[in-house]
Amino acid sequence: MTESTVGKRGFEPSKIMIYVKNRGIVLEESSMALVNRDTGLIIAMGNEAEEAMEAPPTPAVAVNALRRGIVAYFTLSANMFRYYLHRALGYDHSFVKRLIGITIKKPRIAVCVPEELTEVEEKAFSEAFYQAGAKKVYLSGLPLENAVTSLGKQCSVFVGITWSGKEKERFCINENCPHRIF
Repeated sequence: MTESTVGKRGFEPSKIMIYVKNRGIVLEESSMALVNRDTGLIIAMGNEAEEAMEAPPTPAVAVNALRRGIVAYFTLSANMFRYYLHRALGYDHSFVKRLIGITIKKPRIAVCVPEELTEVEEKAFSEAFYQAGAKKVYLSGLPLENAVTSLGKQCSVFVGITWSGKEKERFCINENCPHRIF
């Protein structure tokens, strides 16, 4: 992953939105990551990575983990989904909590993807979310609001992935937006 994907056709950053039951949309981030070219360590993710792109550190490379809303770099995608889920669910991984044995419940997650997936792409999404900490993963081609109504009893977390503006107008988080669904 030493080559930048910025500006390459099909590698426009996807948008990832996380809806948590009874809380609404709690996170809206980009799929872009800033990676150290020499070590492969992740420097920044999401909107923070897009902001850092204006003046990136010298050995840094901007990489989009998703291509057309589909997993392109598996390890980077799994780390990104884990980071976003932990932020959205408010997990605190302090050393003291781990010592006293407080466990974290694994959520059931519905992933709304922008287009039809092949069997390999489905497996990549499922495995990425299992590695991110999901108990069960449901893949859906439905828009986020339809998935919330149809899978609401089975899932507590819904992840909407949009690419290149697909369904963008449906996911407004501003209270005064006429397209607001929640």
